[in-house]
Order: sequence, then C-alpha cells, then structure tokens
Amino acid sequence: MALLPSARNPLLLPPARRGRPKARGGAQPSVSCSRLRQIQNILTQSSKSQPDGILCILGIDSRYNEGCRELANYLLFGLYNQSNNEFERSGFPEEVLDDVILLIKPDSVHLYCNPVNYNYLLPYVAFWRNLHFHCLTENEYEDEEAAEEFKISSFVDMVRDCSRIGIPFSSQGHLQIFDMFIVEKWPIVQAFALEGIGGDGFFTMKYELMDVSVDLWKTYSKIDPVSLESLLYEVMCQTFLPLHRHPQGKFDRE
Repeated sequence: MALLPSARNPLLLPPARRGRPKARGGAQPSVSCSRLRQIQNILTQSSKSQPDGILCILGIDSRYNEGCRELANYLLFGLYNQSNNEFERSGFPEEVLDDVILLIKPDSVHLYCNPVNYNYLLPYVAFWRNLHFHCLTENEYEDEEAAEEFKISSFVDMVRDCSRIGIPFSSQGHLQIFDMFIVEKWPIVQAFALEGIGGDGFFTMKYELMDVSVDLWKTYSKIDPVSLESLLYEVMCQTFLPLHRHPQGKFDRE
C-alpha cells in the first residue's frame, strides 16, 4: 500500500525525530473537551427518542457527506476545512487523510484513524475522556487488505452496543430530507453487511437511524473562546482591511 510519498515525509523518520503537527485555530484542551461535552449533551437529553451515539464518517466512506465534515470541523477546529493548507503540504492523498470514523457516545468516544492522520488528529483529541483509538501500526497499515478488514471490524465493534444511531446528515444552510437508504449506500456502511468480517446483516435493518443535524446546528451556534476569537477576527478584517487597502479613500471622497 503505497502511502508514503517521499523519503523526507515525517512518517519515515525515527520516532525521536518525528515532528507532530500542532493544533490550529487556537484550539485549547479546555475548549476541545467543552465542545465534545456539548455534542454528548445531545445524547443525554430527556427524550426516549435520543440516539445512543452520533456517527461521523469522513471522506469517501460517507460519499463526502457535508454534515459529517461539519461536525468533524467543529470538534477538530476546522482541521478538515478546504482552506487548510497543512494537508496539502503533507503530500498524502486525500483519501488517506480523510480516513476517519467517529462514534460519540454519552460518556465515551470511539475514533478510527490510520497511522498517517493519527498525528494530525492527536493534538485535538488527546484530552478527551474515555477515548478509544482504533488504529493500526505503520507496518500493519502497509497491507491494504488487512487495513480494510481492520477498518470494517473497527466500525462493527464501535456500534455494537447501540440500537439508535444519530447521523449528522445535513450541513448548515443545506438541509436535506433524511434518507436512511442514502446512508446505506455509504461504502463503509455497505461493508457492514459483508459476511465474516461484517455485522451479519444490513446496517439500516440492525440499527434505527435518525437525523441529528438540527440539534448539532444549535450546538455549533453557541459561543466559546475559540469561536469568539474567530468572530472578532472576521469583524476586524471586514472593518480594517478595506482601510488598509485604500488608505486615501476617505480623503478622496471629501
């Protein structure tokens, strides 16, 4: 499995020399944990219809679902924004960096990733309580077939104790009618039905799926120190950048 693009890539360096990416966007451990708790609060609301967990699948495995990417960006402070040049500089294929599955439960989190994007994710998730990693070693990940089987078995193991699963189906401003059969067509969800390594049946027949997009949007709208800083920065740019670009504009109009 040719995942290492060049001999200078950090993954090829000995552990003592390998640099870990730093958290971007002013992410702080306290804010990171607070954002996770805000999502987990959705699961503990006093309602019999609340899901047992919220499933977030990135990349091709969810057919690039925007609702999932939006949730990941909320928890990971914009790591998967299109404006993140850090991924481009890494030299790794998008399908490797996007190879992430999150299952958020009321008191724990399951995270599937690979040894490439692990280093990018760790600064954001290291302080989460009861975090369970599902990740192969670099040598194990070189076997493409074994890596795919591990991902499927990890996915099956994540959801084993659930009966109702929430899906962040839509992103803000792009509401879609929830269709569980669209979710069933997501590649990793289809793989759930594989004999031997799968979950012994179709995912949508075994679990009750529900759209949690609206509840998530309410959570995203809450102000925390990082979102406040981002908002202030945006206001300052809108206010002062035009003056910087056209310093004589005011006098020209007089």
